[in-house]
Amino acid sequence: MTFRKPELIPLLFIICAVALLAGLGVWQVERLQWKNGQLAKITNAQKEAALGTLPQTLEGLEYRNVALTGTFLNDKSFHLIGHIQDEGAGFFIVTPFMLDDDGRIILVNRGFSPAGKEGAPEGIQTVKGIIRPARQKRYFSPDNNPQKNVWFYEDFAAMSHTANINLTPLIVEATGQRERGAYPIPSDGQVSLRNDHLQYAITWFSLAIIGVVMFGFYYREKKHG
Repeated sequence: MTFRKPELIPLLFIICAVALLAGLGVWQVERLQWKNGQLAKITNAQKEAALGTLPQTLEGLEYRNVALTGTFLNDKSFHLIGHIQDEGAGFFIVTPFMLDDDGRIILVNRGFSPAGKEGAPEGIQTVKGIIRPARQKRYFSPDNNPQKNVWFYEDFAAMSHTANINLTPLIVEATGQRERGAYPIPSDGQVSLRNDHLQYAITWFSLAIIGVVMFGFYYREKKHG
């Protein structure tokens, strides 16, 4: 099989296109390796015994189960934008929680509630849940609005300033059984991360190969009978 000499512009285009598609494929492979590492980290953390107290160093505690005792500062709760299935408009109620053992104040995402329907537990409480990473500000995400108590992501510095407290940068997602008519609705404790990177990698590499094959067929010398 022989090929005609390709023109410069189509040749440059196919080279750039294949390089881009292959680069996207390699990036997805790297993302796959990172995601698999995260999933392994979550699995290992979930196997550990629940923490009854928090260590002074908080690094590496993501996705650990906890059972922490303290007091909710209900008048300083934050409303975090979000939704859950089969519920209307509302917020995740994120309430500062003062630990009984050392006085540090963390954030507890107590769950989802329609506006104004959330309960306010008083006195000493024991919170069972999972330590979660803070939400990050996304590129197209609106800015938080502390004046209206509407938050799109957790900003510990801004929240500390708004509530006039010193927040320890740690978030617990409360878990429990959903009770009809009771708000907020706690998390079911399931931890899942989407992992579609292998499919994306295969797609990008396949497109790169298809591009090369089509380019070759276009410039293949036709046989003359």
